[in-house]
Amino acid sequence: MFALTATQAPLNSKCFQMELEEGSQLWHNQFGHLSYSGLKTLSSKQMVNGLPTITISREICTHCLAGKQHQKSMPKKSIWRASNKLQLVHANICGPINPMSSSNKR
Repeated sequence: MFALTATQAPLNSKCFQMELEEGSQLWHNQFGHLSYSGLKTLSSKQMVNGLPTITISREICTHCLAGKQHQKSMPKKSIWRASNKLQLVHANICGPINPMSSSNKR
């Protein structure tokens, strides 16, 4: 629908560029933290164009470690239990909210 005219940026330009890890770690991140054995499979079967030979990185991926950590489970029984109606009320409270709604509610 729209005609775009694009020019190549100069090689020394730093605008909108960021430095990333090189090699296997970069591909590990780009494929959503896929395991290195999975990356090797993609490389050996030539399932991805331009994927280089993958070597297992010695660098520990902090994102993968955080995803493997276990959370403390919720307690099965509460220490305190309400004995009367409305003794304990759970509610989501926030406000005033901006912008106002079409009926001027906040």
